[in-house]
Amino acid sequence: MTINFAIKASIVLAVSLLSLAACKKDLPPIKNNLTVREAVLSGGFMQIPVKIGTPLQINLAVNPGNIAVTEEATYTSKHPEIASYSKSGVITGLTIGVDTVIINTAGLQVWYMVNVSK
Repeated sequence: MTINFAIKASIVLAVSLLSLAACKKDLPPIKNNLTVREAVLSGGFMQIPVKIGTPLQINLAVNPGNIAVTEEATYTSKHPEIASYSKSGVITGLTIGVDTVIINTAGLQVWYMVNVSK
């Protein structure tokens, strides 16, 4: 009975390992993602907190590896009346509200909510 259990356990282990190996090769390669180091998770979304009239220099990075981005980025705002964006990545809050910014650089694109408060 002990031998029979050992054989069954070995078969289950072998099948599990084969299944895991099969799944692993079906996974796509890890892609680079553009991130903003100053962003925080809030309300289930990644947000960049900004205060009215206080400029915030954002720092872009490529993950995995958290590699700094040195190329110039472009910033497209959904609500330019809420926040302004310089070519060098300085965000200035203009009025209380939430903006969505789309950032493009190094062939990558990301969007963030910009939460402007007092």
